[in-house]
Amino acid sequence: MSNISQRISYFIAVFFTIFSIFAIVSGTQAANITVSPPKFEFDVEPGQVTEGTISITNGDTQDLELSSSVADFTAVGESGRANFIEHEDSSAFALSSWISLPENLVTVPAGGKLAIPFNITVPEHAEAGGHFGTIFFSPLTPETGEVSVKQKVGVLLLVRVAGEVVESGELTVFDTYATTIDADEVAASAPKRFYQHLPVSFAVRFTNTGNVHTKPLGQITLINMFGKQLARVGEEVLQTPSGAITGKQIVDYLPLNAEGGNVLPNSSRVFISPWKGYGSQVLNEAGDRINVFRGIGFGRYTARLSLVYGSAEVQEREIHFWVIPWMIIVPGIAGLLLLALLLRYWRATSRERLKERLRAEIEQENPHQSGYTDEYTDTTVDYEDPEDIQ
Repeated sequence: MSNISQRISYFIAVFFTIFSIFAIVSGTQAANITVSPPKFEFDVEPGQVTEGTISITNGDTQDLELSSSVADFTAVGESGRANFIEHEDSSAFALSSWISLPENLVTVPAGGKLAIPFNITVPEHAEAGGHFGTIFFSPLTPETGEVSVKQKVGVLLLVRVAGEVVESGELTVFDTYATTIDADEVAASAPKRFYQHLPVSFAVRFTNTGNVHTKPLGQITLINMFGKQLARVGEEVLQTPSGAITGKQIVDYLPLNAEGGNVLPNSSRVFISPWKGYGSQVLNEAGDRINVFRGIGFGRYTARLSLVYGSAEVQEREIHFWVIPWMIIVPGIAGLLLLALLLRYWRATSRERLKERLRAEIEQENPHQSGYTDEYTDTTVDYEDPEDIQ
């Protein structure tokens, strides 16, 4: 009875645990909101007023009331993450105080879209260079009108004010690293030049020393130990002018920053591009064409980076790395050695068998040859002088 009671108690506990988890997830389910485009970039003059329109889509089955807010942002770490500052920022790169929205509360119809205009009013004496902000939208509960969950969606605003703009930067790292490395770990990590198999991770670290954001773009070409450039090694993102991704195409190089990430002033950013193999298109289960990368590497390779930023400033680097598939080579060498030993043994035994067969054939053809030879060679005959023979 005690075992049955323990089992009943166990199942009751499991049931209530699952029920509690389900209730928590249901109660904190995030609203289905999307905004487009995800990013705006403006080139403006001091004193200019520029406009934009944000499109919000409500994927829920009921109307959704949203609260809007603005914030400034700066770079944190080296992976491209943003640090949002929701109170007024007094730094030279602040933007939030220039942003104005028609109203703070908006309602997006169920399954519908809503276009929200905004203005950016640039002060007459605005400091030249980059200014960065964001517009957030948060859902409200219909009962209390307060933010229901800690959920915010928004768009980034990158504004470039004309004037004494300084575009300068430095390519501080271009090397190969462990495939599991994170962008924030590159500066403190040692490069990896020998790989057992693909993928190979290339890391590029760019430091922006100017006063305006910049968008470094580049290509990494791969050359094998015979001097031939490898083909179909990379995958490039296809985007619309607004930043929406429409697809990916296979190219003969590794694209760097294909999605167009910016590096903010006085910060560094690391871009990682992996070489996963050689690309080809296959059909998935749904019948759609997808890009698949397969294959192995072997030998010494050269990687050449060409990086463009700012007003067509170009920086180039070249490195070398090795791909030695030990897990394939060692068994292969062991197999060849074993084959060589077996071949040598077979040849030695075959030679002995051939000698034995030849001896047997000779003895069959001349059965007394061996004894006669021995008797002839071992016997000495003394002949008498003929004159002594009577």
